[in-house]
Amino acid sequence: VLGKKFACKPFDTKGDPADATAAANQMMASANPVMVIGASDDAVTTAPIVTAAHVPNFATIGDPHFDHQTNPYFYRITPSDALQGLALGYWAAHHYSRAAAVFTSDLGAQTSVPPLRSEMTRLSHKLVVDMTLAPGQSSYRTEVAKVIAAHPDAIVSEMDPQSSTTFLSEYLQLAGHLPVILGTQRTSNSDWIQAVYGGIGKTDFTKYIKSITPYVPPSGASHALYAHWLMTLGSKVHDPAQYVEHPYAIADYDAVNITALAMVEAHSTDPAGYNKLITKVTAPAPGAVQVHSYAAGLQALKAGKHIQYVGAGGTLAFNKYHSAERSFSYDSFDPAAKSMTPVTVIPGSVLNG
Repeated sequence: VLGKKFACKPFDTKGDPADATAAANQMMASANPVMVIGASDDAVTTAPIVTAAHVPNFATIGDPHFDHQTNPYFYRITPSDALQGLALGYWAAHHYSRAAAVFTSDLGAQTSVPPLRSEMTRLSHKLVVDMTLAPGQSSYRTEVAKVIAAHPDAIVSEMDPQSSTTFLSEYLQLAGHLPVILGTQRTSNSDWIQAVYGGIGKTDFTKYIKSITPYVPPSGASHALYAHWLMTLGSKVHDPAQYVEHPYAIADYDAVNITALAMVEAHSTDPAGYNKLITKVTAPAPGAVQVHSYAAGLQALKAGKHIQYVGAGGTLAFNKYHSAERSFSYDSFDPAAKSMTPVTVIPGSVLNG
């Protein structure tokens, strides 16, 4: 970009606010970043450190804390957990008569719970069980028995891989079968799939594990290019096919393209110089040329044209809070692809009554 190459340097927050502070400070002191991409639940801790240095921060965090944020350097490229909670409640109320809710107590899981409850209430449905678990326990047999006694036809849930595997394995042992397990985007993560698949087996996983996730259209010029370049990585990425429809991998890919195009538009790689053009290169506008890659955008900008980058994840116009809102999809497991794949799209327009 402008004669320079991007280099990616990882910094691990370890999922802990104290470690997150140290990692963010180390990153800003040692890496001289021009942009930051982060998916951690610790963005509440790290974002102020990053943006205090006037560095654009692209997050794939769902924490509703950021729903109405006004930081000019912070961009959320995936939906809020509040919207995800509404999507969970919307689907559960329309498709199950005795839905239960089982979430672990960690922040990443709990942000979906209040909107799930409110949407179920709005649609005149009641959860037969509303349970919060401490994560990482060696057994949940007592809690499992309480859920089984309520005879749910679905369990709406978000738990880490270990907790999910323990809970669902014990449920299967005690009840002899599972109800539908309706998870969040965490259910689509490869570590979750691997752990739970191993715990409950192919047949039950394929039949009962479902999820509500931010929807990424699995087609179109931008997505085709993303998938093409992803698959050329080969041995550099373990099983790259698992990321073809992964909304968070796609979001990071789009974030880099957006940043690069904003830099070209600004004729500068200085964050303070290009930041204000991030929303410009993604926004629809009269006469704007839609582009689906960095190369196409670069060509159009050199020709003096106004562009709108349409990403691999779809249209990315940011609202005034710098969130690119998304539709959601109801997903089912595809054993051949070893991933969750969309079955039905839930438009964002139906999620706010």
